[in-house]
Amino acid sequence: MKSSILKKAVGMITNNIGLKLLAVVISCGLWFMVDSITDPVEKKVFNNIPVEIINADLITNEGKVYEVLDGTDTVNVTAIGKSSVFDYVTRDDLKAVADMSELTFMNTVGIRVSSTRNNSELEFRTNIDNVKLAIEKMDRDQKVINVSTTGEPASGYVVGGITPSQNVVRYSGPESLINQIDHIEAVININGYSSDINTTADLKIYDAAGNEIRNNSIKLNITTVDVAVSILATKIVPLSFVVPDEPASGYVVNGEMVSVPETVVIAGRSSVLDGVSRIVVSDPALSVEDLTESKTAIVNIKKYLPTGVQFADSSFNGNVSVTVGIEQLVTKELKVPSRNFAAGFAAGNKPENLNVTLKEAKEQENYTIRISGTRAAVDAVMEESVIGVVDMDSLLQKLELPEWSAGVYQGELTFNLPDTVTLEKPYQMTVVLEEIEQEPSEEMNNNDISTNNNNE
Repeated sequence: MKSSILKKAVGMITNNIGLKLLAVVISCGLWFMVDSITDPVEKKVFNNIPVEIINADLITNEGKVYEVLDGTDTVNVTAIGKSSVFDYVTRDDLKAVADMSELTFMNTVGIRVSSTRNNSELEFRTNIDNVKLAIEKMDRDQKVINVSTTGEPASGYVVGGITPSQNVVRYSGPESLINQIDHIEAVININGYSSDINTTADLKIYDAAGNEIRNNSIKLNITTVDVAVSILATKIVPLSFVVPDEPASGYVVNGEMVSVPETVVIAGRSSVLDGVSRIVVSDPALSVEDLTESKTAIVNIKKYLPTGVQFADSSFNGNVSVTVGIEQLVTKELKVPSRNFAAGFAAGNKPENLNVTLKEAKEQENYTIRISGTRAAVDAVMEESVIGVVDMDSLLQKLELPEWSAGVYQGELTFNLPDTVTLEKPYQMTVVLEEIEQEPSEEMNNNDISTNNNNE
């Protein structure tokens, strides 16, 4: 009985088996067709997906560094999946990874892409399959930071000084790149500034040809530096030279000291420069001791700059060529008119009861003196312009007298001669002080007349 039932069931299943299988296939195809129509498969491209490199310490722990070549650390990803899946997948969901543990002998690492959403329902394809690497020995070094400026400060101002917060930068990277580094710079723009600058500057790496090296494989311990730039006012001032001694006997410095340059441009705070009118230089190099002819010397004037002052031109080392003119002394006799001599008193000090005369000036028409100096200096002195004065106040003090009284005194003459000439010797005049005779008053005369009448 059971066997009969089983046979009938098998017969029903196997009867027209081909048609039945065809029906199943058609049904499945119709289902997929309907499903594809309602939720089709799509492709979506996500550009510039960064590739994350993991397990990089497998390289760095060996004292090596790597550099990604040809931009292979960025890929374009084509995601394939049903339309409904892309409703939930964005660029931020994609992740591209290169695992350094899978490094090949050709220094390549395969790229794997995944999504944080619906990952199992998506297929990924990339425009490149591998990250290409250059692997080298790591090198380290350090250099002084070259801090410089660009542009020009405001007119009448210069850069006084540049002070970085840090002088040295340390760096590491592939040996081939490290060997190319010639200098590291920080550049500050000072264009138009008339006051101090405090700013932060980026550090830039250059090779010996002045080309900037930009490579992420080079690691700096700092990438910026704080810089203080002082901006100073400027002023043009003349140079003044002092000769420390005298030339040989019978010779004199003629005052014609010529320097190259004759003026310098100095820099400093305005409050300091206001008090500087010239740079005075008295240097041993200007010694003319025992010389009978002019000399030229190189003098460094830097140490004679006042405190808070510097040269505006930082390239000027301060050396100046100075020529000191030396001439033989000449002597000239001057016959000074006697009217050009006087006894001089300070206001209110002249005694009212005494007449003051200079004996020699009263007795002779001229008074002869001799001066010496360079030919040009003595020739410039005119007899008519020379004035001689006896300083009576100084003479009184020298004599230690409480006040003047009638008498004869010897007073030294002071002349209004230029500094370029000297007197051959001191000159004196005799000062005569005489009491002024009082004229009889009218009352006294009347008394005398009355007395005479009485006597008669």
